[in-house]
Amino acid sequence: MTSLTAISPYVRVGHYYQFPVERNQAEMGRIGYCYAFHFVAGGKGTISAKGKTYPVKKGDLIYFPPEVGHSFYAHPDQPLATYNLYCDLWNYQLRSSQHLVWDESDFNRDLLTHIVPCSELDMLPVVTPIQHDASLGQLFIHAVTQSRKSDHYSELIVSNLLKAFLLSLVQIASTPHFIDYRIIPIIERMDKEANASRGYDEWMSQCGLRKTQFHELFKQATGISPKAYWTKAIMRQVEAALWESNRSITAIAEDFGYSSVHHFTKQFTQFHGVSPTEFRRRKN
Repeated sequence: MTSLTAISPYVRVGHYYQFPVERNQAEMGRIGYCYAFHFVAGGKGTISAKGKTYPVKKGDLIYFPPEVGHSFYAHPDQPLATYNLYCDLWNYQLRSSQHLVWDESDFNRDLLTHIVPCSELDMLPVVTPIQHDASLGQLFIHAVTQSRKSDHYSELIVSNLLKAFLLSLVQIASTPHFIDYRIIPIIERMDKEANASRGYDEWMSQCGLRKTQFHELFKQATGISPKAYWTKAIMRQVEAALWESNRSITAIAEDFGYSSVHHFTKQFTQFHGVSPTEFRRRKN
């Protein structure tokens, strides 16, 4: 068995994708040439693999090893939206962008990634909830965003981001996390309607906790403060709005409750390192 520390990842394809409900039938019977990771950024649905079906929702990390047949089914009212990385892990030199087929008869074994026995990957579940660790989700999104760039060090940066993500993932996948039941609805509300959930008074009124207790339990559940998590929730929704629509930056800022586009642009740039306009441009 080889340790996961020995991986040298190469991303074949990285992108953000919203599954159209009308394509549910077309997303059946997928077979991957490489390792596939999907971070659910919004919506819900089900996936199937190895004869089992799993419900998935925002904040779940989905993993499919190479050659494993799998399917996606997006909820009709809340379609799945995911950040995706299809990658080779073991210093494979094919450097192909081919990552999937939808018909087993089309499968070309020449495009199959190198597979190395690794107990840590073998124990990784199909679905790992990582809602409790906002920084891990952001690390994955960062890797996807970086994979779309063609700068001099982009490939090396993506490789190291993905390696850090996978090492963290296998570590938390085997570690139980306690989340107080009173905190769960607040997290879910922030994720769903971040722009309508802005302050301690509102959050504490909903959960019935004192401010200090609320802060401690929230940080225990997510690893960061409520304000920091709320900012990340806003930024995740802003990212989707920038990538999915052609609405103006000003209109999007207003949608998320910003009184001025200048304040919105400043906070977005501080969070992402690039302006909203540049972030949108790098989608293509």
